[in-house]
Amino acid sequence: MASVKAMLFVKSRTGLFTFTALAIVATTVCGQSKSARLRPSDEYWDRGSRASAHFMYLSGNRKLATVGDTLYMLGKRSELVWTWSTMGPPLTDIPVIDSNGIIYVIGFDLTWAAVDSATGKEKWRGTANGKAVYSQIELYKGNKYLVVTDMTGYRDNVGDSSMEDKLTLCRGNSILWETRIPAGARIGVAGSKVHWVVRRKGRSLRREVRIPRRLGMPLGKICTVADYD
Repeated sequence: MASVKAMLFVKSRTGLFTFTALAIVATTVCGQSKSARLRPSDEYWDRGSRASAHFMYLSGNRKLATVGDTLYMLGKRSELVWTWSTMGPPLTDIPVIDSNGIIYVIGFDLTWAAVDSATGKEKWRGTANGKAVYSQIELYKGNKYLVVTDMTGYRDNVGDSSMEDKLTLCRGNSILWETRIPAGARIGVAGSKVHWVVRRKGRSLRREVRIPRRLGMPLGKICTVADYD
């Protein structure tokens, strides 16, 4: 396997650290080794900057690498299994994978998509438009996940600093529940507990988010043209 000396950034859910890793992985085509560089797509919006690589280690000795606007699934020998890309908009957070093996990604230009971790096939992509940005995604109880929608674009547009951000609980393509959280807040998940943290006047404020134990019918769909739940 070819290698290149490159400092890549690996972000876990508990912190950020760096290490020297392989920026080139080997694939096998007709019995011959072929190199594939981990890099954003040619349509990546921020081509002038250096995109860091984030790795997530999965079962079966697989690794999911995120670079700019592109996902790479690597096998147990770091061979390339599949790639998927937003084709431009940078991803805004590390993807999450639910208990059904579906990868959920968020990015700029209101990118919100579901990708099959086994095949790399896109199952659906969100159909929203507007000035908001999906800024954070976190797994919740295995088969659900939470997404934070940053409303800065609307706050700036109307000059209303009191407008809060939005927190959405989902399962697959279904929106199960929504609430508001303070502007600029980050959420944390520990088991069934969810909280938000925000900095105000030099202090950190932390509050629990009380998600209902019983959820009714879905409020809607992320992608209105997909039949996948």
